[in-house]
Amino acid sequence: MTGERRRGSSLQAYVARTLPGYSPILVSNRAPHEPTMEGGFKRGAGGVITGLLTLADATGADWVACARNDAELALASRNGSPVAVPLLHSIGRLHYATPTREQYEMYYAVFANPVLWFIQHYLWDLAIEPVIDDRIHQAWAEGYVEVNRQMAAKAVEVARAARARPLVMVHDYQLYLVPRLVRQELPDAVIQHFVHVPWPTPQYWKVLPKHMRDAILEGLLGCDVVGFQSSLDVRNFLLTCEENAGLQVDERERAVMASGRVVYARHYPISIDVNANMRMAASRGVKRQEHKLASWRPQRLIVRIDRTDPSKNIVRGFIAYEKLLRYHPELHREVQFWAFLQPSRQDIAAYSRYLRQIRQAAGRINSEFGSEDWQPVRLEIAESERKAVAAMKNFDVLLVNPVYDGLNLVAKEGALVNATEGVIVLSENAGAHEELRGHVLSINPFDVEATAEALFAGLTMAAADRHRLNEGAREVVRANDIARWISNQVQDLRDLVAPGHGARLQAETPDRP
Repeated sequence: MTGERRRGSSLQAYVARTLPGYSPILVSNRAPHEPTMEGGFKRGAGGVITGLLTLADATGADWVACARNDAELALASRNGSPVAVPLLHSIGRLHYATPTREQYEMYYAVFANPVLWFIQHYLWDLAIEPVIDDRIHQAWAEGYVEVNRQMAAKAVEVARAARARPLVMVHDYQLYLVPRLVRQELPDAVIQHFVHVPWPTPQYWKVLPKHMRDAILEGLLGCDVVGFQSSLDVRNFLLTCEENAGLQVDERERAVMASGRVVYARHYPISIDVNANMRMAASRGVKRQEHKLASWRPQRLIVRIDRTDPSKNIVRGFIAYEKLLRYHPELHREVQFWAFLQPSRQDIAAYSRYLRQIRQAAGRINSEFGSEDWQPVRLEIAESERKAVAAMKNFDVLLVNPVYDGLNLVAKEGALVNATEGVIVLSENAGAHEELRGHVLSINPFDVEATAEALFAGLTMAAADRHRLNEGAREVVRANDIARWISNQVQDLRDLVAPGHGARLQAETPDRP
């Protein structure tokens, strides 16, 4: 048995000891794998999917997901339920909810993205947008509400087929209504919802009409525990419950009284599989990419790895770099900014427009400062995990400057695998900043002057200081890995949902004056 399998078995044993007698069900918009034309499966991209795969492996959960396209609808129709799919170390049982193409489009492409995503990342220019018109109202009622209903119904169906007490673990902003719907059918279920994106202030939620924002909050309050990425998200959630819904909140216990029940809010910053990431960093494929990188690498290398999402703040990062070049001409021909970007949601107008702005900013900088033998910006729009890891191993400065981000796993991956004493320039509005502050150069993501200064500081920092930051960030990631993310949630489910715990809290909580 490999070391990885032993660690997986150890985590499974811990979950089984801590939460005995439960039937776990994981509910997410996306399935862990996508069917291929050849009849197999292709693993979904992104750090969140890796985290959920680890969670499903550790808990032995059935997985409920949405059939998002014709291939998944065909698989659900052909194979029935459940579909056997590979996880990390085991075979999982996947159950599809099957909305129509029109329902899914309204739910995901019209309402969840961009409306909810833009609210939760503070992206709206409120003087102009959003315009909550009949299209949005229809997408809410016939898309978001309907698909959430179908997902909850599938989770209830799976739970009733099991003999143990259901443990329903719902994930992310697409499925806020599911917990309450499941609670209505399964009052004794243990329900958790984990929110992977930032939770904004109560006032910003008022972008949404009252019946929509109330339904979202009521949906989450069907949980026993609501999980977030940062302590700020927890505080904002409690404030939203208090100010927008008039609910009784216990700030010390980080809990809300709703419909005679206690709902706890906790933060569990998601992380990465340390050993899997280190194996990937040492793989032949990554080394081949490093060899290619070495053929063009400048003396000083700034790297960013992101999706082309407006929340990632890529254009302001380019503006800061432009200022760096203007203020420090001695860096010309010594430095290059490699932006390795994965295209994101190009079927949504705001995203395709943002990609055009990215290309224009890079082109402007290259036109103004570049020469025949030096391009200040190396812009690549592509997807390659090996190339991304090679970049993270070799940066002098890694720029991670999102407007707001739930966590940002690139910051953690870069901290772990970097082999060049690289420095991370990190937005204070990234969830990862709560863990990594003190080991990064912190910036306000809107302040391009300060970002330019941080880029220069990172490029010119003394070797001893670079080493100190690099090692400190790496140790934080090693200590707070994906196993800790799971074990902390499991422990809270045991401790907080134990019989009588909520009743004791209710008795101890004073009535509101």
